[in-house]
Amino acid sequence: MGVHARVAGLAVLALLLAGIVSGAPASADTSPAGSRVDPEVRALVGTGRARVLVMLQVPESGDQAQRAAAISRAQDEVLARLPQPHASLVRRYASVPLLALEIDATALRALEAMPDVVAAVRLDRAVKPQ
Repeated sequence: MGVHARVAGLAVLALLLAGIVSGAPASADTSPAGSRVDPEVRALVGTGRARVLVMLQVPESGDQAQRAAAISRAQDEVLARLPQPHASLVRRYASVPLLALEIDATALRALEAMPDVVAAVRLDRAVKPQ
């Protein structure tokens, strides 16, 4: 992987983590699964589909190749467990543990039922460069 691709991947991850740390408004759902889902995602899928970023649970250990393989396995696991007509793949990331998906309410419930592999579901927002 080139330096530019690695920097871009790290920038995406940094932006996502900054958004999580800065905190979106707390959801009325206080269950562990509910706290992992951006409230805006829940609102949007209630009326249709939403484009989301799914943050995956991937171990930090290992070298770069092992980490990339772990990310790929986690992505495969999520995609295999999603109900096909309710979710579509937008993008797979090779170096960051994310999936970009377009989902509806049924797919969101499926993602919430995957705490072993899904860390969080956030709205995919355009971010202006600084």
